[in-house]
Amino acid sequence: MAKSQILTYPYGTKYQTSGWGDHVKNGHGGSIPCNNEVHVGNYIQNTGGTNWWGESGLGSDNGSHVANTNDHWDQAWGNTSQKGLCHWMATKENGKTTARWFDIGSEGGRKDGDYMSNTARSSWLSEVTGLYFLFNSHDTATTRDCYSQVEHAAIRYRDPRGYIRIKRLTHKLGDLSYGEWKRGSSKFMFGYRLSSSECDTICREDYHFLGIRLQLKLKRGANGTTTDYIQAGVTGLRLYLGKYDNSWNTTNKRALVFRGDTKWSDFASTTKTKDMLETR
Repeated sequence: MAKSQILTYPYGTKYQTSGWGDHVKNGHGGSIPCNNEVHVGNYIQNTGGTNWWGESGLGSDNGSHVANTNDHWDQAWGNTSQKGLCHWMATKENGKTTARWFDIGSEGGRKDGDYMSNTARSSWLSEVTGLYFLFNSHDTATTRDCYSQVEHAAIRYRDPRGYIRIKRLTHKLGDLSYGEWKRGSSKFMFGYRLSSSECDTICREDYHFLGIRLQLKLKRGANGTTTDYIQAGVTGLRLYLGKYDNSWNTTNKRALVFRGDTKWSDFASTTKTKDMLETR
């Protein structure tokens, strides 16, 4: 009952596909852990040890749309009409690949090491070390080597000195791997966290969750003259907390999440409330 009223995340517990929609409060109503912003990375940015690659001349996305609908935070395991945050292209170019990255939450497009604005908004949750979601390639053509994949995923933080840190997730927890080409009617559970040493740092020091960064990749690998449609989508975004990879259970302790639109200056203030629980 509590999770239907207040946004919470289990601590140190892996998610599972069984009962997926019951694990976390649905974010469609705006109950999400960061601000409802999506920055589209249709350009190249080399930062935080990762080359984030985007192309503006080919492909489209629905970033501005889902920033208003929160479709990417929809926790239901839906059918093929449910695609969430999407990147797609239509092309007849042989051997064509493209990609696009997205910053979800405040300070979109900022680099690792940039100083964070005090007006940035998030829940500022502590001990966030990983990310899960459902990946789909529902609308991708099933011929001519057309596929899509998750290429990179990272958590964006405010570090103890006030700087933005973008940390790519490296330790696999879910079913889907980086670089695994997919298409068809199924959804696939993606789950990764930081390395054990980085989890220790995040949990021990004063790092606060700012947002997410994802990169989705598309390809049409084979020959032919037919224009094909290739799509990648993300739903069911949810955070992973702590450094212990325990199996899913319904009785493990859970972290209460503050409102995702809380300004850092308010969160850090000694005179303003910090107990703005996410109940939307």
